[in-house]
Amino acid sequence: MSNALSSDILTVTELTRGLNGLVEDHYDDVWVEGELSDFTRAASGHCYFSLKDEDAQIRCVMWKHLTQHVYFEPEEGMQVRVNGHASVYERRGDLQIQAQAMRQTGKGAQQKAFEQLKQKLQAEGLFAPERKQMLPLFPDTIGIVTSGQGAAVHDLQSGLARRFPPAEVVLCPVTVQGLDAPQAIADAVAAFNELPSDDAQRPDLLIVGRGGGSTEDLWAFNEEKVARALDASALPVVSAVGHESDVTIADLVADERAATPSAAAELVVPDRRDVAGRIRGLHDRLHTQVTRRLQNARQHVDALVASRAFHAPARRLRQHRQRLDVLADRLERGGTRVVKQARTRLDHLHDRLHALDPEQPLRRGYAHLTRDGMPVHSAESLDEGERVRLHFQDGHRDAHVLPSDA
Repeated sequence: MSNALSSDILTVTELTRGLNGLVEDHYDDVWVEGELSDFTRAASGHCYFSLKDEDAQIRCVMWKHLTQHVYFEPEEGMQVRVNGHASVYERRGDLQIQAQAMRQTGKGAQQKAFEQLKQKLQAEGLFAPERKQMLPLFPDTIGIVTSGQGAAVHDLQSGLARRFPPAEVVLCPVTVQGLDAPQAIADAVAAFNELPSDDAQRPDLLIVGRGGGSTEDLWAFNEEKVARALDASALPVVSAVGHESDVTIADLVADERAATPSAAAELVVPDRRDVAGRIRGLHDRLHTQVTRRLQNARQHVDALVASRAFHAPARRLRQHRQRLDVLADRLERGGTRVVKQARTRLDHLHDRLHALDPEQPLRRGYAHLTRDGMPVHSAESLDEGERVRLHFQDGHRDAHVLPSDA
């Protein structure tokens, strides 16, 4: 076997570059279907994964700026289709696909994922009416979570400014589609909630959404992490995603759903013209009630001025004074009679008490006899030798009972 000429010998770099050229020429735009494996996201935001089937596998890479076109969270074992171009990674000599887009495969796969998450969250009660918060009638500050560019943010800001200029609008711009979107939306909602109550930028409510697009464009608002963030929000949340016909998981979890971003502006603030009309109506009602009360009071005063009592107060006073004199005279005469009757009765009682006074006989020279402190009423009740006491007006003396024949 002859030795190869030096001109036929390729360096590794030359070979891999040649292979890369051949691969890119023949497989510049391909769709490859397979099972997702080893999916990772580097700190740079680039995604690395493999596609495999029963007999082979191939490495894939998707650069960060292309991940916005992935509308679901890739999971191990998921069946997907990847669009891109094949190439050879020269540093390692690996065959790979530089992916431009990724789609879930299977008929109705996207709708199936939507229904599964919907049933899961519904079973947990995240859609229950009793969990919904009331929106403030006149919000001072409104937080908006949406893309910093596009028609949606313009419609929201202009609509709010036109309808209710006093409300301050605080925008937190986020990406609203692609792999980064769900986490960005959830983080923005959490950040608004974490603002201190005395922070001037803490809103009274949030509007979370984006403008219209395809189902894939809106898919970030069907992700579970967005639904959890809206449910955990202490601030009332209004969802405003896509068009009226678009219904997302975020719409079901939010406290209120607006069909479009423009409709959200109409939902969260009143029209200043309506407010002015209501104020005028209240002013007119108040003016009417005050006027009526003043008229009633004026009529009452006029009636008092026209009355006889108002024109002849001196005569009324004289009549009352005369009546008072009559009553005083009756009281005086009645009181004299009562006093006289009481005095007569008192004299009678005094005479009775005087007659019953036990000291009266003593003052006339009599004495009364007691034995052991008790009155003696008969001589027969006394025994010979008993000690008795004789009570006189000026004192007493003790004595003994002598025999009756002594």
